[in-house]
Amino acid sequence: MSSKSAQSGFEDLTLLRILLRAKNYFGKKEIVSREEDGSIFRYTYSDFYRRVCQLANALEELGIGKGDRVGTLAWNTHRHLELYFAPPCMGAAYHTVNLRLSPEQIAYVINHAEDRVLFLDSDQISVVERIADRLNVEHFVVMGKEKSYDTSFESVAYEDLISGKPKTYEWKEIDENSIAGMAYTSGTTGMPKGVAYTHRNLVLHSLVTSLPDALNLSERRCVLHIVPMFHVNSWGIPFSATMVGAKQVFPGQHPTPKDYVELIQNESVDFTACVPTVWMMIYSFLKENPDYDVSSLNEVFTGGSAPPASLLKAFKKEFGITIIHTYGLTETTPVLTVNRPKSYMKLEKDEFYEHSRKQGLILPLLDMKVVQEKDGERRDVEWNGEDMGELYVKGPWVTSEYYRDTEKTAEKFIDGWFRTEDIVVVDGEGYIKIVDRAKDLIKSGGEWISSQDLESHLMLHPSVREAVVVGVEHPKWQERPIAFVVLRENCTREEIKKELIAHLKEKFPKWWLPDDIIFVDEIPKTSVGKFDKKVLKGRYKGYFQKG
Repeated sequence: MSSKSAQSGFEDLTLLRILLRAKNYFGKKEIVSREEDGSIFRYTYSDFYRRVCQLANALEELGIGKGDRVGTLAWNTHRHLELYFAPPCMGAAYHTVNLRLSPEQIAYVINHAEDRVLFLDSDQISVVERIADRLNVEHFVVMGKEKSYDTSFESVAYEDLISGKPKTYEWKEIDENSIAGMAYTSGTTGMPKGVAYTHRNLVLHSLVTSLPDALNLSERRCVLHIVPMFHVNSWGIPFSATMVGAKQVFPGQHPTPKDYVELIQNESVDFTACVPTVWMMIYSFLKENPDYDVSSLNEVFTGGSAPPASLLKAFKKEFGITIIHTYGLTETTPVLTVNRPKSYMKLEKDEFYEHSRKQGLILPLLDMKVVQEKDGERRDVEWNGEDMGELYVKGPWVTSEYYRDTEKTAEKFIDGWFRTEDIVVVDGEGYIKIVDRAKDLIKSGGEWISSQDLESHLMLHPSVREAVVVGVEHPKWQERPIAFVVLRENCTREEIKKELIAHLKEKFPKWWLPDDIIFVDEIPKTSVGKFDKKVLKGRYKGYFQKG
């Protein structure tokens, strides 16, 4: 079957259609990847397609077929992109394992997903050596430039695995509702939960997120993949970028802000996305190294948490770069919203930056409602920018269950709706603003305090680099807020503490104010770069009982 007939003969919405489109129409476009030794590898979509075929043939020889899972423990590289396509296009499924999980969690998710093959980057050999005897994996493949690697477990090198394999493959028709990929939640409480993505989920997500009012992807774009490919499909951007034929740039193992900035400059990158903490590191690097040229960037994206207004202002005023806020979850493939002001919304200065911190408008084809639970009953709340409730969503790329977990499925999926556990308000224009995670709301004397509102206002202070607020058990009030603050350089702590309390008093009632502000050198973060409040809650559990 020729590629042309294959493309016209398969009518379901599958990743194979995206792969064949890239090969047939964008074969000359470039894919760039930083290798583990820092060298730069370049090839085209035509080359990429041939290697995907070689990988599919190699997987078939290993006994991989329809319904099987292929695990990846890997960074953002061209080889990982090949694994995004070969397994699902042959009827199997990829499973991206978050390499920032603990070894115990990594072993759990690999076995729970029933991965038959595990592909790992060369720097992950030591991690796998610690858990290999606990894994039910049949084959281990080490990825990198070399054709052999020393491991204590039986393995083969990726380049050796695909070497000499046919550069064509007889693709077979796939049901669009079959599983194409899997990812697991970051496991902030208990073991991570598995989420399966169908071909239809991924294709529709790619189509809608590429729209101009969403991520605005096109063939003209040069995409730098900063969001880890081991975290929720790198926000689906590798699929979208391949679909539209954009140039793609992969930063490889253990990338630094210097690596990102050099790739932006050298490859004329005009699209990228990452969490606010990474944007802060990039900003600091640019301030210390002003000779780098990032003028190819006009608008970029962030998510995971609301970006500080100071960060938005700094990038816009100093580099002419607009940071656009997006929002989503593992269970939603992930993108749910993008924050772009409507054409008639005339937002001036601070009002613009405050609006930009909202999560944004829900994307086309998705539905949402905001639900408040009281006395065991649920009711929808008004979109007035004030009434709080939990965000419920549903749509064609929102999953309907957790993989092999009926108990958690029953908790989070209600009558076709997915409970995000994010407490939000929605304004009259339909823009969502998260005021807190349900578990992070602070209940003090029977009233609710939003930790995120306090954090956001703290980070508006020029002396504050990062801030997080957690509720700590209190013998009288049930919980009271404590703020943890990372200061910028050359700040005197005691003087700043008084300033920060005064700063908070300008906006919040007295009973909202933190009972203490504790200065720290670093705030603990989760495997995906979010503030890890459970660590601080545990560390300061007895804070109000002492003495």
